[in-house]
Amino acid sequence: MTNPYEIGKTIYLRTPTKNDIYENWYQWFSDPETTEFLIDRWWPNSVENQEIFFNQIIQNRSSLVLSVCDKKTDKHIGVCSLGSINWVHRNADISLVVGEKKFKNGVIAVEIMSLLIKIAFKRINLLNLRSVFVKSHPHTPPLLKLFKFKEVGTLKDYFFYNDKYIDVVISQLQRTDWQKRNK
Repeated sequence: MTNPYEIGKTIYLRTPTKNDIYENWYQWFSDPETTEFLIDRWWPNSVENQEIFFNQIIQNRSSLVLSVCDKKTDKHIGVCSLGSINWVHRNADISLVVGEKKFKNGVIAVEIMSLLIKIAFKRINLLNLRSVFVKSHPHTPPLLKLFKFKEVGTLKDYFFYNDKYIDVVISQLQRTDWQKRNK
């Protein structure tokens, strides 16, 4: 493991590196399967764009972006983040992307989410997490249900998908609820 920030059973999270840019990271965000349900990924990505993104996140304290790595091989397989962190109100958006196709299984996503929630509530002392997702996404609703996120709102006809507009769901996890379950 290289510079682990949080360690799980099969993966670990670490700060992104410049080497990540030139491997597959930039390609994940041009892949239609990976970006199908991402709200803000409609333009093709390039190494140059990934470098710009990398330089922005390294300096940014309102977003914590972490590389997801396989413990056995150290391979960079995805990214996750706590974004739009509001330090006054102690909340953030939570998200994850598994870019490497052979790691796209529910087990990896569950482990990433578990580590990221732990970081949010125990390490950087947030009080609330928000997830905004496309209602018809096949994997996100069950993942959030597993972690007891509560649906708190819907944005009607917000996301253009398959020639029509569909709803986006907003859900929330409060630290107090998470702590009750994870003593």
